[in-house]
Order: sequence, then C-alpha cells, then structure tokens
Amino acid sequence: MFGCTNNDIPIKDKEEEKPPVEDEEKPALPPDEDTEVTLFKILNLDYPGLGAVKSLHEAGDDNTALKELLAYYINRENIKNPNVTSASPSEVERGYADYAIDEYRFYVNDNYLEDKNLKKPYSLQNSDKTINWEFAPKGADNEYQKQLHRHNWMPLQGKTYQDSHDEKYMLSWKEVYADWIAKHPLPEGSPDKFKWYQLQVSTRIMGQTESFEYFKSSPNFTPEWLSFFLVHFAEHADYLSKYKYAGENNILLSQAVALVFAGTLFPELKNASQWQKTGCDIINDQTSKLFLEDGMTNDLSLHYHIGILDGLYDLKRLLLLNKVPENLLSPNLNEVLLKAAKVVMHFTYPSYFTKNSKDCSPAFNDSWVKTRSVLNKNFKKYMEMFPEDSEFEYMYTYGKSGACPSTQIKTFQSSGFYVLRSGWDSQSTVLIHSNNISSKLGDSSHNQLDNGTFELYRNGRNFFPDSGVCAYMAEGNENVMELRRWFRQTKAHNTMVLGNTAEHEETGAENINKAAGTLLLSKDENEYQLIVTENQGYTNFKHRRAIFYVKQPQEFFVFVDEGFGTATGYAKLYFHLCDEKSVDNVLLDKEVFGAHTTFNGDNNLLVRTFGETNKNLIFKEFDGRISYQTDRKYEQRKSYAVVMRKPDNSPVRYITVLYPVRSATGHTIEGQFKETGNKDNVSINIKIDGHPYDLNYNLNE
Repeated sequence: MFGCTNNDIPIKDKEEEKPPVEDEEKPALPPDEDTEVTLFKILNLDYPGLGAVKSLHEAGDDNTALKELLAYYINRENIKNPNVTSASPSEVERGYADYAIDEYRFYVNDNYLEDKNLKKPYSLQNSDKTINWEFAPKGADNEYQKQLHRHNWMPLQGKTYQDSHDEKYMLSWKEVYADWIAKHPLPEGSPDKFKWYQLQVSTRIMGQTESFEYFKSSPNFTPEWLSFFLVHFAEHADYLSKYKYAGENNILLSQAVALVFAGTLFPELKNASQWQKTGCDIINDQTSKLFLEDGMTNDLSLHYHIGILDGLYDLKRLLLLNKVPENLLSPNLNEVLLKAAKVVMHFTYPSYFTKNSKDCSPAFNDSWVKTRSVLNKNFKKYMEMFPEDSEFEYMYTYGKSGACPSTQIKTFQSSGFYVLRSGWDSQSTVLIHSNNISSKLGDSSHNQLDNGTFELYRNGRNFFPDSGVCAYMAEGNENVMELRRWFRQTKAHNTMVLGNTAEHEETGAENINKAAGTLLLSKDENEYQLIVTENQGYTNFKHRRAIFYVKQPQEFFVFVDEGFGTATGYAKLYFHLCDEKSVDNVLLDKEVFGAHTTFNGDNNLLVRTFGETNKNLIFKEFDGRISYQTDRKYEQRKSYAVVMRKPDNSPVRYITVLYPVRSATGHTIEGQFKETGNKDNVSINIKIDGHPYDLNYNLNE
C-alpha cells in the first residue's frame, strides 16, 4: 500500500464543463442500485455546508439534493488530500492508465507484467468481453490475486484524466469499479484472504480517496455515480473498522491509516469521526508494538519499514492540512518516527551518493534493494518531518549541505542489526551484520532464517549481497513454495549451519529453529571496530560470530566463527559472493579454502578461511542463487561452504579474512588461533603479506 509519490500539489481547477460522453458499447452506469435511499441514511445532513442538501431532502426532492451534494463536493476547498497531485503522470503511469482500457490489462505491480519491456500488464478480458476477476498468470503465486483486488491502476487513471481531460478514463473507472462491486458484494462475515482482506480494503480506500478528487469534476461524474461511490466507500470503511487485523504488522497499520484518511476526507458521512478515531486508536496502540525500541519495525524488512514510514508521513500531512480534533495521535509518535527514519539512513549504502545508482540498500529478509531515487524521495520526507535534523538534510542533498552522520558502530539491538562504516561518500566501506530477534520463522514470515549473515559493500560494489526472496507465498503450489523456502533457508545466507553430513543437504534440512540474536560486545577504537554476537539457533548448538573491522594501517575484515554445544555432526560456513552479473569475476580457491574476485578498476576482494591446527577443513562448492524479484525467477552465482566435523562437545572455530585489494594476485594471508579455546576469550594472529596483526577480545572485561 505505501510507496513514494510526489503528492504535494493540489488538483488543477477544470477549465470548462463538458457534456457527458455516451458510449454505446458500455452499459448504463452505475448499476441499478437504490443507493440514493442508503446515501441519505449515512449522510450527516447537519454537517456545515450541507444545509441546502438537507432542505431539499426534507422537501422530498432527492434528485435535486444529489445535484446540490455533487456541487458541494466539486467546490469544497477545506478538505485536502495530501496524496493528490496536479503533476502530470509519468509515461509509465499513463501507460498503465491506457492499458487498463485495452482488454482490461490491469496494473497489479511490476512483478506481474506480460511484457516487462513494454510495461504491459496481463489481460483479464474473457472471450465474451467481460472481466475475469479470477484470472491469474500461469505459475503466479497468491500475491497476484491479492494485489489485483487493490485496484492500483485506478488512481493512475484519475491522475491521467486530470492531465488530459479525456473522458475515456472516467468511463473506464465507472465501468470497472461498478463491475467489481457487482461481482464482489460485501461479505456477511469476517474477511477472506483475497477480495475483502484488510490490506486489500485499505488500499482500495486509499485509492478511492484519490480517484474521487481526480474525477469529481468530470461531466460523467453524475449525481447517481456520486451516490453509488459514497455508499460503497462508506461500506468499505465500515467493514474495515469492524474487522481489526489480528497481526501486529504493516497490514494493521495500513488499516489504521486508511480509516483515518476515510474519516478525515469524508467528514460529511455519519461514521467519519468513528473511522478517524478507530484508526488513530490503532496507531497509538500499535506504535510501540510495531516499532521496536531501536526504531526498526518488527517485520525486520527494510522494504516494509520504509513503506510504513511513508504511510505515517502521509498521515501526518493529512492531519496538518485538515481541521481535526486535537490529541488524536500520541505525542510520542514523532520520537518513534525519528528513530525509524534513522534506521533507513544507517542502512543506506555509499552508492547512494553516486548518480543513477540502483543498489543502495541491503536486501535482508523479505526485502528488495532500493534505488537512489526512491531513497532520496524518502529522505526529502524525513527532512520535512524533522526540519531541525541536519543529517536528513545531508542525505537529501547528497552531502551538499547539512551534517554528515557518524561513522561509529551503529547497533540496533532490539532487531539485531549492526552497521560498521568507514564513511559517507561513494568510495566508503559498509558492513551490515544481521542477527535478528524474532519468533516468526514460518514460511509466511518476512523474517528469514539467516541469523549471523552479513553484506559487505565497498567502493561501489556489494561483495556479499543477500540471496533475496524470489517468491511470495502460494500455499497450494508446492513448486512456488519450494522456491520460497530455498531463499529463506539458513544456508542461502552468509552464515553457519549444522548438518548431519559433510554434503549440502536438502532445502531447509539444516535450518536454525530459533532467532534470538544477542550482542555480546561492541568496541569502537581508532584502529578497529568490533562486534560480537551469537544465536542459539539449534537446541544443542550455538553460533557466535566476532567481526573485526581493521581500519589502520590498512583496511580489512576478520571473522571469528565459533560453534558451541553438545551437538555432533558437521559445521558449515557458507559464503555467497557478488551477483549474477559477476559469475566470471568470482574464482573459488578450493585448495586454500577461499575465493577472490577479478574485476577491473582496482576494487577486488581476497577471502581466506582457516581452522584450528588440529581440525581438517573441507571445501564444498555450492550452487548459489540470487533474486530480487518475486516472479519465481532467479540467477546463479558463486557460493561455497567450508565444512568442519564436530565429533564431540568441543567447539568448532573458524577464522576468515576478507581483504580488499587492487588485484588478488601476489598476496599471502595466514590466520591462527593463539589459544586453544575459551568460551569467553578469543586471541588470534593474522599475517597479511608478512605483516602481523594480533586481534583479541575478552567478554569478561
């Protein structure tokens, strides 16, 4: 539901009134419903400005009363929708508006296009020229049908109509929306998973508030259509108000925001104040539950996190633009939103400061990388919300003004994310470590089973990008679910698993069963940064990972991975390098348990892993995958595991060096433990091209 749009300009006034357009191929609209009777039951005729409507209704002249009501809505100026803009639609938006008329090619989202180059959606037209609302593309997951019923193309038609004044868009909206209402009446009971699911209803309400403003001055926006629209709008809001979503996540918040929008933008309806209050009550109750103490949302997905922030930004603008009762929202909301916006800032990669950059954020859990353009639109909003915060100004202006954020370690302990950073320019280095805390581990969860994983961005390149998502849920399609589970599994990430054999086992067989990440130690020194985290991922096996970011005299990373517990079997340390475009630039070095890259441009990485002297390592190449779409397609990439047998209660211990180089040739790396193992101490020696580095930590200090 939530996204980035330019919604800061009011609608243009219509220059002239045109007669309604007759379309002989279309049925008379709206359908034969007695909505006028219902409308006057749900309309608050005592609302300021409706005096003439009330008088006409009481005199029995409802036809004229409806005309007066339409004139009121066309001319009202005291109600403003922050999501409505007078800006022209983009070519893509105009294309989706036109495709909706062409054989009912309804835009669902960018993952579901018949032709992605042409941005051409699938057709829902039956052979008898009717709309097939049950259509789904071959092999599609459940998300297509869910998002189809959000009507995402309708506001785009409204925006295009406002720019063109072409009545075909208005006629299309009337025809399609009336058809949808006729075929999907309000259910008698609780929401289903598709048409009347809370997120679908919320999104339709938000879209209807925009479409109404875009189309209301059309000569084809008749009094009868106004009656039809308002009755079914109120029907949507009443239903949404009645059935509160059971979960505490982005769906419930979208429900709340939609109710506040409905009540604020249509105060003439009797239940408007109740919708508004219900929505604000949900927001006040859920803010502390949805947002963790460190600012991250409990879904642990940056994608949904940004969307939730965007919705609350729109909500704040709505309340500022319109007269609403005081104290509807909790006074601590601003503090929560500030923390949440800072999360986005600290998760931004330095590529953001390079023009036209596409991959400017990590893709942990069910998330997708964000472009420079998308992030910039959001930083503009954060700057508007918090004009005194100079760090958002810095991000919005690409560092031209404002205050540069800190390069100290950033720990998000409630969610389990940790950021090590050298700077805030395009050449900087950033490592983000994920060791989440979540009880949601099922297939439908946005949180993946990836505790201990990381991404490493350096000088314009992500050397260890997350594997991605690939597919939404599709309970009835085992092939799709197998894809979703592959990308969710623990070994699809840069972390450690425990298996029964030295081989790569079946999808999910080695998954952790608990995500309870903890921070044991954090140090920020001039020469290096250090974080130590652990997770009891298995009943009898715990993974601890220490990450040293050595900054002087040269830059490199050292990972110390340890596995403690009574479990026996095989520990496997997985690494997934670069993306599908870089397969030929990643070479696996089996004999020395590592890999290196061969990119042009003096920006490469050398990776080496070592075990204890009395432990044998096994190198296992793995068929890695990467996908940042949910179209069930993926690409291959280079991956491998370093395997160590665990025959008894003694721990398994690895040292891995990630050494940035201009060229990987001609370098020697050595690593060894200086002590035999202590659950509270680590002391290691690293030699790079003969230069020694002694690194250690003590958890008891």
